[in-house]
Amino acid sequence: NSNFDAPISLDTLMLIKMLRMTRLARLVRTLRFEVFNELKLMVLGVLSGMRCLAWAMVLLFVMLYACGVAASSLLGHEEPEFDSVPASMFTLFRCFTEGCAAYDGTPLTERLRKKHGFLFLAPYVFMFMGVSLGVFNLIMAVFIDNVMDGQLVRKLTEISTTANRFEVDIKEQLLRIILKSKVSEVNEEAVNEIHSLSETLQNRTARIRAQFSILENSNVVISRHFFQAFLLDPVLLNVLRQADVETANSASIFDILDADLSGWLSLREVYHGFMRLRGPISKSEIVGIRLRLRYVTQMLHNQSAAELDA
Repeated sequence: NSNFDAPISLDTLMLIKMLRMTRLARLVRTLRFEVFNELKLMVLGVLSGMRCLAWAMVLLFVMLYACGVAASSLLGHEEPEFDSVPASMFTLFRCFTEGCAAYDGTPLTERLRKKHGFLFLAPYVFMFMGVSLGVFNLIMAVFIDNVMDGQLVRKLTEISTTANRFEVDIKEQLLRIILKSKVSEVNEEAVNEIHSLSETLQNRTARIRAQFSILENSNVVISRHFFQAFLLDPVLLNVLRQADVETANSASIFDILDADLSGWLSLREVYHGFMRLRGPISKSEIVGIRLRLRYVTQMLHNQSAAELDA
């Protein structure tokens, strides 16, 4: 009984409270819900910019140390705010950020201006402009650029890792809409074969890919009117939104996918077009377009040269 009657120490109570606070880590799981998508992006952005922020603090520390040594040597014998290097560094940091007040609350810059005149005013204005408008803005720009680059890399990585998943989802929705619609002309043999695969193939991925291949080989033609109609399907729109396909300007999507200007789309063009429209534009896509244009230009040049020689 003596063991149970002994009072619990304060350190033990604090340890128990800290262990209970670890339950807050469970809140991280909520970031997987779509409603917290913006919060997730902010958290990931801060984490990706931590290294940049650390180097920015090192740069600022070096500058404050150099200026603090100079200020302590020149003003330390008469100004208590600069009587040591650490005090000088902290005073300069306050002057560059929240305000430049002396220990007694009076404006430190005005007091130093009256004492030293232009010899203080010129270096102070130069340092203030250089640090506040130069270094701080440069740090902010590098930090934002680093965060944006990290966000782009994460987005492209996510698109690559979820390609197979959204391939199946998009194909499934296209199958559903095409088979349900009375506008598209699908021969009865292909429809029966698609339905038979639903009973024989249990694996969802293999079944949908096989069914889509049958439908693709049946030469289904999708007109502009039909394309804009099935873009109104809420289930398909939800899948495209999750796949990061922009569908706000649905009128222009048909023109984008209709690369040969035929006025109609094949099922293959629709599927590959949706997969290409996922996410932001990457550097590799722009370079790929330039290389293809160079290849086409070279082909036309060789053809023109051959016709002239003939």
